[in-house]
Amino acid sequence: EAETSVAIEHEDEDLRGYSILLLAGIIYPLVYETVQMIRGGIGEYLSDTGNYVDLIYIWGSVTMSIIHMTAGPYLWYSKALMIIVVILAIRRTFSYLRIFKSLSPIVTMLQNVIWDLRVFLTFYVILTLLFSLMYGVLGLGNAKIPGGFREAFYDFDNNQLSSDAPGIEYDKIGLFFGNFIQTIRLSMGDFAAIDASNTLSKNENYVLWIVWFVTVVVTSIIFLNFIVAEASASYATVSSSLDNYIQQQRADLTGEAEGLLCGCAQSDKTFPKYILIRKTET
Repeated sequence: EAETSVAIEHEDEDLRGYSILLLAGIIYPLVYETVQMIRGGIGEYLSDTGNYVDLIYIWGSVTMSIIHMTAGPYLWYSKALMIIVVILAIRRTFSYLRIFKSLSPIVTMLQNVIWDLRVFLTFYVILTLLFSLMYGVLGLGNAKIPGGFREAFYDFDNNQLSSDAPGIEYDKIGLFFGNFIQTIRLSMGDFAAIDASNTLSKNENYVLWIVWFVTVVVTSIIFLNFIVAEASASYATVSSSLDNYIQQQRADLTGEAEGLLCGCAQSDKTFPKYILIRKTET
């Protein structure tokens, strides 16, 4: 027991040290955003939507570290908050990678192409959701209704699904979301949804394969090709004016960084009031 308590105390000290290290890593973003808010004014700072994301990242990181030190990192809400912080960190890192000449084209294209696909992706989600309702109507993988699936894979002694049941990975989130994820997998070419088809009746199987065929044709063969075509068109549009995009974003980042410098570091030589450009007429 003494050895166990010593090991637990040692683990708590390590967790506390890691949490303090995470807090130390957020000091620079906090100072950066605070100076930017003071220099530009709170109204101008809050007028930019991206700054809200930065604030959520900073205070989410602070909250995450406090939860790690008080409640521990193994609780579900602690893990969820950590995932959110990591996602925001990826977004923040990519936004600063635009300053590098070799990485700026990739980041710019990803940002513009994903934004251009928002309408197609919204329609794809709606379409996938409606197709998933068809599998719910058929009762595919539903152990709550009488049928072959319930008889084959439901453990009546323990009142739960057996570990080898098809779709057991969706047992915790429910059949509705399970069918939705399963339909997305179907559209991607993963046909694991057919594993439970043998538990349906003969007539239900006929209906299932018709629904499966329509799902694959519409979501995978037709619609995903539309998305690829739209992504290619958006990529071509961005490529035609890529230099202008890059110069604009690099100028914005440079102006933002220079605006954070104190007045003593801004001389007339490094920050001239006028820039003369000479061009040869052709």
